[in-house]
Amino acid sequence: MSDDLRGAILAAADAVDAARGELGRLDGAAGDGDHGMTMSIGARNVRRKLAALPADAPPGDVLRATSEAMAGVGGAIGPLYSGALAAIAGEVDGPGWSTMTPVTRLRTIAEAAERAITALGHAAPGDKTVVDALHPLAASLRDAETAGTEPGAAALDAVAAAEAGTASTADMVARLGRASRLGERSRGLPDAGATSFSIIARALVEALTGSRPEAG
Repeated sequence: MSDDLRGAILAAADAVDAARGELGRLDGAAGDGDHGMTMSIGARNVRRKLAALPADAPPGDVLRATSEAMAGVGGAIGPLYSGALAAIAGEVDGPGWSTMTPVTRLRTIAEAAERAITALGHAAPGDKTVVDALHPLAASLRDAETAGTEPGAAALDAVAAAEAGTASTADMVARLGRASRLGERSRGLPDAGATSFSIIARALVEALTGSRPEAG
């Protein structure tokens, strides 16, 4: 599991690197345009941290190393991802983890990430932030758990939900951060933070399942 997780995280790092220009363009419309570069720096930090870990490092250690890598990234997004990853590591190391079904595990870590990010950033759905992608992803996994959906399908559906949430931010007015100063002028393009989250979620799921989610 540790090798699969490490490979998936590295795939996500490659994906945000590849999207650096687009993320910068989206952020430039409502912020200072540095989101793409910030995420690319985070990807570089993650690669360095994971390369320094022993090959047999357990999943919790892989996640904590990734959290530490993101903590060193500038701007607001680094601490948010760092906090979310630390929260996920805590769940993975928890006493109940081994008895959970795969979909319950996915739902648990998605909810832990959302709690951490909302606690740190004080964002809610509709504020035009990363939460607008993360919240529907977690909701999709809750529905999948209730319905008894197969894990691979649950993960694919969750990515589609995150991407749909990201797309919906194009019609939102930003309520937090630098973009909130623009008021109505912040409409028109999807939020850069929600976009990068969806890119990461898609890359993780593709790497772990070997399937390509339909675009949301």
